[in-house]
Amino acid sequence: MFTTTLLIYLPASKAVERVGRRPFIIATFCAFALYPLAVVSAHDFAGLVIAFIIGGLREIGEPARKAMIVDFAEPRLRARSVGLFYLLRSLAITPAAAVGGLLWKISPQTPFVVAGVFGVVGSFVFMATIRDNN
Repeated sequence: MFTTTLLIYLPASKAVERVGRRPFIIATFCAFALYPLAVVSAHDFAGLVIAFIIGGLREIGEPARKAMIVDFAEPRLRARSVGLFYLLRSLAITPAAAVGGLLWKISPQTPFVVAGVFGVVGSFVFMATIRDNN
């Protein structure tokens, strides 16, 4: 993952300047959705390598995504707004470990599949609702 992230970070940041943030944020969300599905689908070393490459691609739009979060806040309230966003996000994901443990009891693959499904749905919600301000 780390190698993939290192290889894509700078070229992606330059490309964002040319084409806008939205495609890279969508790519990030898609990689987040596909990563757990790729892990659970991997049945050999090559499959795991592919899964971890997808995992590294999760960072392709991270700077653009964070910039978009900041852009939604009023300039004089940006620090508070970003802090509130990350507080709410952290509170929302806090139960994830317990839910994942319960899903694991169904089968070890279940939490990965559920995470992938939520990621795909979230990606489509983003694509349908958010436009690039850039």
